[in-house]
Amino acid sequence: MTSSAEFQALFQRGRRIDRPALIVLWREADEPTRAGFAVSRQLKTAVQRNRARRRLREAYRARRETAPARTALVIVGRPAALTAPFAALAGQLRDALAAIPGARAG
Repeated sequence: MTSSAEFQALFQRGRRIDRPALIVLWREADEPTRAGFAVSRQLKTAVQRNRARRRLREAYRARRETAPARTALVIVGRPAALTAPFAALAGQLRDALAAIPGARAG
């Protein structure tokens, strides 16, 4: 996802799944699964926010098969997304994506 309107729609009307290192906002969509990434401003510097965003994107690439086939997602990184071991981060994302109802792509 790229447009601000798509992000705002999910922040306002999306369903929410909380995990210690991330939040997944989602809703059903007509098109194939699309994901956007955001990071909390609790991470003070742009370097920290960018690193957390890169870690989330890579975790999503590794676990995208657990996401439903037709959803819009925004994955929001919390401060723990920067410090958690990558395996734990990917596991939290897998669990959150698996909690979303719907047919899987894979």
